[in-house]
Amino acid sequence: MMVTRRVGEAPVYSQYIVPREPIPDDDKDLEPGEKKKKKRKGGQNKNRRQPFRQLLSNRLCPSVIRNEECGITSQVCKKIHDKKQFLEIKGCDLGEECVIFNKFGKCSYGIACRYGSKHLDAELNSIVDEEKWEKMKIYEVKKTLSKDLHSYLRGKKVWFGSSYTHLENAGIQISNELLQHRTKNKRAKVESPENKRAKVESPEGDQVSEEPITTKAVFEEVRDEYYCLSSKPRKTLGDAIRGKTFLAPLTTVGNLPFRRVCKEYGVDVTCGEMALCEDLLQGNASEWALMKRHHTENIFGVQICANSPLKVAKTVELISSECDVDFIDLNVGCPIDLVYNKGAGSALMDRAVRLEQMVEAMVAVSSVPISVKVRIGTSEKNITGKALCERLSKTGVSHLAMHGRTRQQRYTKHADWDYVSQCREVCQPVPLFGNGDVLSYEDYNTRLQQADGVMIGRGALIKPWIFQEIKEQRHIDISSSERLDMLKRFRDYGLEHWGTDIAGVEKCRHFLLEWLSFLYRYIPVGLLEVLPQRINERPPTYFGRDDLETLMCSAKSSDWIKITEMLLGKVPDQFNFVPKHVANSYN
Repeated sequence: MMVTRRVGEAPVYSQYIVPREPIPDDDKDLEPGEKKKKKRKGGQNKNRRQPFRQLLSNRLCPSVIRNEECGITSQVCKKIHDKKQFLEIKGCDLGEECVIFNKFGKCSYGIACRYGSKHLDAELNSIVDEEKWEKMKIYEVKKTLSKDLHSYLRGKKVWFGSSYTHLENAGIQISNELLQHRTKNKRAKVESPENKRAKVESPEGDQVSEEPITTKAVFEEVRDEYYCLSSKPRKTLGDAIRGKTFLAPLTTVGNLPFRRVCKEYGVDVTCGEMALCEDLLQGNASEWALMKRHHTENIFGVQICANSPLKVAKTVELISSECDVDFIDLNVGCPIDLVYNKGAGSALMDRAVRLEQMVEAMVAVSSVPISVKVRIGTSEKNITGKALCERLSKTGVSHLAMHGRTRQQRYTKHADWDYVSQCREVCQPVPLFGNGDVLSYEDYNTRLQQADGVMIGRGALIKPWIFQEIKEQRHIDISSSERLDMLKRFRDYGLEHWGTDIAGVEKCRHFLLEWLSFLYRYIPVGLLEVLPQRINERPPTYFGRDDLETLMCSAKSSDWIKITEMLLGKVPDQFNFVPKHVANSYN
């Protein structure tokens, strides 16, 4: 059978291709003068809803797991307090082995664990293997901030001394910030019983000071009430990062379990998902979870996003003081409207002076190296990447990274590596990592000639073993069973990270589905007429060499859900999944 290949389609052997049905001619049904409707472009699915949400009335109160009294009265607390009642709602276990208990000898989810039958006693209390727990607890991923510091952040009672001092010396206006601290502190003192009595007894009342507000003066007033950040010895990366394989920071899909999978395949440098400075400074727990590091990540950084020197300086001072990271990266490439419209992300590429102030503030207050990730520009008419790289290389950053596209292009055109190479020349001796369109070791070798290192994003999502291919300089024809084993490892890491209760299992399923929306685009080496696979070539509809491989290459989200059911059991009723990203990168 003769198969006609469409333009931009991957060269799969004809015997594997599913015969396509004729494309209907939509134009013949149009009325005279009526225009043909445009098809939806790729990008983000902005209107999608949560795939699963557990009702509060179906959740077990944490106090029951800890065998404590509930701190909230039963009339107010809507969660379940009866173990037997919860077991009826929870249903059967998803498996016999709990990955958390097997590894650490202790599962903090107790009766709520969906794999809990092996670590519960007759009274449904958790069993603890004390010997294993003492040996393995050092490998548990720790929380990034203490409970006390979270409280101080929410109450806006953290003193960012280094940030205030640097910005004050740089002539950047921070008087409003200092005034808020002074007002908050005075209000707290006035409202205390002692000060209320003193105010009644004093006929003079409050005296308004006309002295200028300075960092030193305000600190003397608030130091006893505030959490003061401590500084650490300054870290350096030097040239240790140059030429290393680098996993790009990836929103949603660049989570800790996925990074662990990539580490197993040999990646050298990993970076967490983009976190918003505003949310971090408010003590948002889900945002701080993005700062977590696994002990196997030997060179690990975090990426932040902000629109002002004050926000970014405070966040960097906080992270470098409290978190275990090797570098902090500023996102100057995010194209998302929500971020861009606030003047952050790629919007900073058109505000060079402000960006320079932000990076200088980061370098000044940080005890760890600072890096910046940019694009070549915001549009084809506004290519500013080269000038920015030259300016940023003089601010004291440890390295730079450049995605070879503009904000407007997203993924619709090939990355401009020639321009990346030009930028590399102007920012020496600071290393510049290039990013874009790398899906094979051959792509990597070519691009390494044009940059000091190569950062891989979508290529790692489509095939995480690309790092092993780079190390071994060969194409790996990974089988469907090996890919399933990889997904099982992700499941285990996900349950360890997000939890083995109902909410944790479904969160693990959600992030696995997001990854599968990229993973299906991989075409096995043995099915390709021409190697290597190109990232901008669309996979045709094809059969695999076995049923599992055929299932894994499906572009239907219903088939991705079937794969998760093989690993995490049946999806809950009324479960719905729409991927966050729709591919628009094909020709």
